Amino acid sequence: MISTLHSRLSAAELCRRNGWGVGTRLVGNEGYGDTVIEITAVGSDGLLARTISHGGKPSHGRENSWVLWCREWSVVA
Repeated sequence: MISTLHSRLSAAELCRRNGWGVGTRLVGNEGYGDTVIEITAVGSDGLLARTISHGGKPSHGRENSWVLWCREWSVVA
């Protein structure tokens, strides 16, 4: 797995190299509790995902653009 934290690769390239695609759920923690996202689209550079939960609480689930370099992400088991 390619590390996401502080990576200079685009979010889309990190997804491709790690084998993450539409439907993949990722979990990461930036110091405020776990955030779980579900990938909805991978473009040439960017990534769209909806938030599933944050800090153990269900989230609104709106789709947004995400970067992956601000925390270490891993696939939800």
